[in-house]
Amino acid sequence: MEPSTPREHSAAEKTRVAERVAERVLEADPAVLSLMVLDVNDGGRVLAVARSPSLPSHERADPGTVQRFAIAAVVVWGAARQAAQLMGKREFIVGAFREQMVLLADLGEYEMLLAIRLGRSSNAEHVYTKVASSLGLR
Repeated sequence: MEPSTPREHSAAEKTRVAERVAERVLEADPAVLSLMVLDVNDGGRVLAVARSPSLPSHERADPGTVQRFAIAAVVVWGAARQAAQLMGKREFIVGAFREQMVLLADLGEYEMLLAIRLGRSSNAEHVYTKVASSLGLR
């Protein structure tokens, strides 16, 4: 069934683009454990989620946790806007936790935010460079 309004069509198309982006990111680097593609203009609405087969099932987040993390990611990304005035355009932000890292990256013209979950020993900048290249962002 096709969407009936331009807004719905736009949302449906954005979701299709996000799903393609998620596939390409997951294929870009084996360090990617999971990822979300978020709509920055819609309060962090989750457009797509992808998980690596190497991510153990007990480490998969439930939908409620995914949405809460999405909102937090968009808030952090927005807060970094103030620093951009001093340091230049935001490309990515890395959050390091005891066992894993989270990489937040701007998807530029798509008006989406990419949140990538990485193993702690991963090189986040290297992963970002590979992902950006595979998506044509660099």
